[in-house]
Amino acid sequence: MRAQVHLELRDIASGKLLENRHAKNTVMQSGAMLIAELFSGRGSRITHMGVGTNDGTPDDISIVELRNEPVGENPALTGGLLAPISTDSFQFEINAVKRLVQVRVRATLPSDAAVGMVREAGLISQQVPEGEGDPTNVLYNRVTFAPIDKKDDHELTLFWEVEFPFGDLH
Repeated sequence: MRAQVHLELRDIASGKLLENRHAKNTVMQSGAMLIAELFSGRGSRITHMGVGTNDGTPDDISIVELRNEPVGENPALTGGLLAPISTDSFQFEINAVKRLVQVRVRATLPSDAAVGMVREAGLISQQVPEGEGDPTNVLYNRVTFAPIDKKDDHELTLFWEVEFPFGDLH
């Protein structure tokens, strides 16, 4: 599995593109387990995109959640940190030449969400227990990047592309 993300930060009033970044991600151990559990009918789909403030240890596969903590003189993010992803936001394509199944998905954090210095993002499977109880988030992947200063008049859209190889991998 490989994935990359393209980020766009836009001013809502003018539509002007303020930031444009590309980054490759790390699939978390919890993300690989999420995919493996789908073989047995357990686990759940990717439901949200999330952001946080931790840009340390980009290759640490044991990280299980995005953080929202002050970093240096920058306070923690304000507003929501998750954007729901509808099932129709996913696109699938088979690339027979490269022997890949590509999944493309995008989600946007609205202006009142994640205001502050955003340094990390990931795809999340949120599992809601039946009855009462708090939802559980499983972090599939994570990417870190140079800080993006998101204001309350900006929208942050992330375009993810995940590749699953097939065929003889030797």
